Amino acid sequence: MLKESTYKTLISLKGAKNLIFFGYLGRAPYAMLQVGMVIFGNYKTGSYAVGGAMAAGFSISNALIQPVNGRLVDKIGQRKVVSFLLAGFIMTSLLVTIGEFERDLIYIVLSVFLGVTVPNIGAYTRRNWKVITEEADNQKVQAIESSIDELNFLVGPSVFATVSNYLNPIIALYIAIVSSIVGTIGVVFSKSIEVTNHQSLNNEKTSIWISKNKLPLLTTLIFVGACLSSISVYVVAKEDIENIKNLTAFYYLINGSTALLSALFYGYYFSNTKNLNKYNIVFAYLAISVSTFFFFNTKNLILLAGLLSGFGIGPIFLLANSYVSNVTKSSTLTEAYSWLASSVGFGIALGSSLFGYVIESYSLGSAKNLFLIFTIIPLFLLPFNKGWHAKEKIKS
Repeated sequence: MLKESTYKTLISLKGAKNLIFFGYLGRAPYAMLQVGMVIFGNYKTGSYAVGGAMAAGFSISNALIQPVNGRLVDKIGQRKVVSFLLAGFIMTSLLVTIGEFERDLIYIVLSVFLGVTVPNIGAYTRRNWKVITEEADNQKVQAIESSIDELNFLVGPSVFATVSNYLNPIIALYIAIVSSIVGTIGVVFSKSIEVTNHQSLNNEKTSIWISKNKLPLLTTLIFVGACLSSISVYVVAKEDIENIKNLTAFYYLINGSTALLSALFYGYYFSNTKNLNKYNIVFAYLAISVSTFFFFNTKNLILLAGLLSGFGIGPIFLLANSYVSNVTKSSTLTEAYSWLASSVGFGIALGSSLFGYVIESYSLGSAKNLFLIFTIIPLFLLPFNKGWHAKEKIKS
């Protein structure tokens, strides 16, 4: 018998609507600036190469700094860390939008600072949900969070591109910046949820969360990010090179909608999990579905591949975050979420830059080989991706 949905109950909890609405707004830079930096960089400098470097600088710097920020949040609290980050984010945003610099390198450096200072709102919202929900609700909470991520990536790039076309990229960037600031303030400084600050971290030079038995999970997430960004570059390049009208728009609509709905569906019908067995099964499915991009060449088949991969994208992030939430101590939870997001972000930067390089240096057909590389290699990691729940105590 199907389990009764608790989505309505969860959304009605004190502070939940606040987390959903402002959490959506706060995620805007992550969805909008992957493509937006390329558009903005070309607008400012007349070079897509500079725009690509800005996008890579933003993604890589953000991926590297997230675990550090997450650990600081767990140690001294969200509000102190976010106050510092927002100050830097606002100053950098003003410089990159208002400034007129002769040297292109300055724009790339500023994009790096944007990546360093943009608050990791996804980790904060997921951490704050733990304050108002029970452990049994965790999978549905992660389904809500994953659907918010997917909705943002479904809407964000289109908004940035549309505003850039009809107005200009500076206004589009301001929309992303203001949305991030408003969303972050709404989540972190809300009085409806008070998150306890944890002061008892050990004085260790290395992270207290990261360890050898967690590397297989993080590595598979790097490959997930690489697959997703490679598909994005491939679809855009395919439309441009072969003049396939509306391929990109239809792809994002189909893939994003499927990922969003599959996350909610999985959270509704399947039970909470404290192992990685389901994650490994969904990952294997996602790898197989992504590999179809190597074989499919026509518009309809590419859209079919987007549909098939969407069924794996939604649950894969839900399962990773749900598992980590179930087996991680409260005092290191923000850092744990940050490592997951960092791994995906690093994979996104790696996949997009490598795929773009192969297209430009060789051909679109040669670049498609990366789909097989990014999907076959991580399959060999799955036997080692057993988790760590048996070795670490679970703190309610």
